[in-house]
Amino acid sequence: MDASSLRQLFERIDAALTSPVDLWIRGGAALLALGFEGRVTADIDVLPGSRFVESDLQRACESAGLLWNPQDKDAPAGDYVEVVPAASLVLPTAMTDYDPVYRGRMLTVRTPPAADLVIGKLKRLDPEDMADIQYLIVRHSVDVAALREAFGRLPDRWQRDSVLTDNLRYVIDDLWGEKS
Repeated sequence: MDASSLRQLFERIDAALTSPVDLWIRGGAALLALGFEGRVTADIDVLPGSRFVESDLQRACESAGLLWNPQDKDAPAGDYVEVVPAASLVLPTAMTDYDPVYRGRMLTVRTPPAADLVIGKLKRLDPEDMADIQYLIVRHSVDVAALREAFGRLPDRWQRDSVLTDNLRYVIDDLWGEKS
């Protein structure tokens, strides 16, 4: 899906819902919702903190043409929604509700701040993640102080993760030329 088809999916989900849904998303879908036109993704990652009746949201997503939590995420049969388990999540703790990127009749979709999304990309840091990071930093004016503040809101185990700390240092050094 691209930015246009994501918006259409939100509209179709909204039309099919029978109860209010406050959806917090991350990853490629969040970047699309924030305006990254050159990006595509196959999934919508739903974060803890989202509020919904699972059966209603699942039915609405399926009626919009999305798979719900498919077992095989490496080769899904189509675009899908994944409710991300908190234990696997590399994302700073939310300070407040996130800002909305879509509001419909029953559906509100929110994304974390750009600095938080950058931190969420640090574990894998493949070329697509670097392109996402560059987009977020430029388009949303993320600076080093914002990244460090967001990193400080990670759960302790992630703040001590050597891959994350090394990749944060790499991003700061590479994109700002600062030695951290």
